[in-house]
Amino acid sequence: MKSMGKWGICILLGAAALLLGSCKNSRMEPMEEKESLNEVVQGEEREWVVFVESLEGENEEKACEMAVQSIVRLETEHNGNVYFGSGIIWDGDEERIVIATSGHLLEEGRLLGVIFPGGRETSGELAGICGEKDMAFVTVPVSWLEEAGQKAMVVSLHQRIFDTLDSSSRLLALGCSENGVGDQLRRGTLKEKAWYREEFGADVMILECESQPGMSGGGIFDCYGNLVGMLEGGSGNSTAAFSMETINEGYEEVFGVKRDTEDYK
Repeated sequence: MKSMGKWGICILLGAAALLLGSCKNSRMEPMEEKESLNEVVQGEEREWVVFVESLEGENEEKACEMAVQSIVRLETEHNGNVYFGSGIIWDGDEERIVIATSGHLLEEGRLLGVIFPGGRETSGELAGICGEKDMAFVTVPVSWLEEAGQKAMVVSLHQRIFDTLDSSSRLLALGCSENGVGDQLRRGTLKEKAWYREEFGADVMILECESQPGMSGGGIFDCYGNLVGMLEGGSGNSTAAFSMETINEGYEEVFGVKRDTEDYK
């Protein structure tokens, strides 16, 4: 497991309780779970897999409610210790869903479980880790979703809105706590859209916002509810994230395909 140093934000369970307590501050806001996904999300539905659609206008509250449904918690084991991090429901078809997460969570650890909003848990399968980028992908079969009665909400991507992001754009960072799913929220703004960092093996976005241990692999969303990036690490009031374009490059590296984005339609 990669060091939990300046840029790493996966965290050791158990002993981490004290660390989590010392890291909590007033900017952290837990998200309320919704009993019915249909209350907050509308999109293209393929039975148990739903492709979320962009909101027609900016609405921070609605965007948060949508985004939290696309976040999962991942637990891994390494040398007898259990770690946790966050993941994003990135894609799906009739057979499986694909979860994107940080590579350092899985490069040396064994995947123990994937926990969905509402608390349902399954084992999941590591599909691949990118060669250079700090990125990995996990799959969960749709057959499990059906058996568990669990909807999978695939994140919305919108190229035109992404291309217009600037320092005035309001962004939402979502990840997981030790016992929660998508319950860690940070609000931030964009400082750099593409800055190469060797430790991540790619350009990263830099946000002006704090990040919390365990949020690595979580999502950065705009106020239309679209995914714009994936949390990688943080220091002080700066957080690094892969852009949704970089995630798509990693997806192509592992699966040989890319997600379509809502381009200039």
